[in-house]
Amino acid sequence: MLQIPIQPVPSQLVLCVLGGQNCQIAIYQKGSRVYVDLNSNGSNMCLAALAHNLVPLDACNSYDGFQGNLFFIDTQGLDDPQYTGMGSRWVLVYMTPAELALTQIPAAGVEIPVLNMTLSATLSAVAPAGGGNFSIAHGLSVVPVLIEILPTVPGSVPPGPIWGQAGFADAENINLAGSDTGVTATVLVYTAAAQGLILQAPAKTLLVTSTAPGPFSVPHTLGAVPPLVEMLSTSDGYLFFQDPAWDDTNVYLDASDIGVTATLNVYAPVEDALNLAGPATTLQPTSTVPGPFSVAHGLSAVPSRIEILMLSDGIIRAQSPAFDTTNVYLQASDSGCIAKILVYV
Repeated sequence: MLQIPIQPVPSQLVLCVLGGQNCQIAIYQKGSRVYVDLNSNGSNMCLAALAHNLVPLDACNSYDGFQGNLFFIDTQGLDDPQYTGMGSRWVLVYMTPAELALTQIPAAGVEIPVLNMTLSATLSAVAPAGGGNFSIAHGLSVVPVLIEILPTVPGSVPPGPIWGQAGFADAENINLAGSDTGVTATVLVYTAAAQGLILQAPAKTLLVTSTAPGPFSVPHTLGAVPPLVEMLSTSDGYLFFQDPAWDDTNVYLDASDIGVTATLNVYAPVEDALNLAGPATTLQPTSTVPGPFSVAHGLSAVPSRIEILMLSDGIIRAQSPAFDTTNVYLQASDSGCIAKILVYV
């Protein structure tokens, strides 16, 4: 994967050689959107292609003759590019045909190149006095591409949510916000992975329902300690991970109420780092009223799973079912709730 130098200007022309192809790349912003023209060896490959985060720019790549493809990557979040952050927050990269061959192909047969990710750090977060915004150092040499927040039960105060700020990661810190003093979470930090790695998918998917408020456990039947358990809430109320959150037999949870439901994705042990395929697309809805709503995901296949990264207080959770061929189905606790919805194929 090759990074192409770009500048924070509203219109630019980049001349480069990519995979032996003489390329002219015009990048320009109109209104709030960035567009790209790609010319290779004197032929137009794409004109006025709308630029999205982690989406291939050359949509006709399968038959127009261009070898490889181009992507913008948001190094501080999951937003589509803006010219003001070109070359710093948003980078432009070229992937060779060999690298593209290692990306996922959904059931419909349409290729959706996906950035691979490595779980690079696991951090403990504790909200400061009064709650509100705070940061924790991630200790990595690169900007993370994604975080997951696993709510945990504090030792001395009632549990409560921690969520990501709009710019949830930078070169030094993970930027978070907490509802109250001392609420806690485990933060999983992912960086872009090298190409050619073996990718893991969930080994088990568990549907859990609390039978009473308080702690309970769910057997995962792997017979070994999972490296990761993801949780997608599917009802009102909260589920928190206990400490320890899981072992070779069970996943340990704590419920705010009776009847709280969630989907757990449990991963099998790996010898080295845990490497995952990144989301095929990301959505950022803001609820306009409390209650159920849906968002079109724009994919040509039914997603395999979704995750929700809250970027405000309040709750956006999944309905059941959470998605179909067209939409992701969500429910908001209040108006004005903001979340990143990570959609996987």
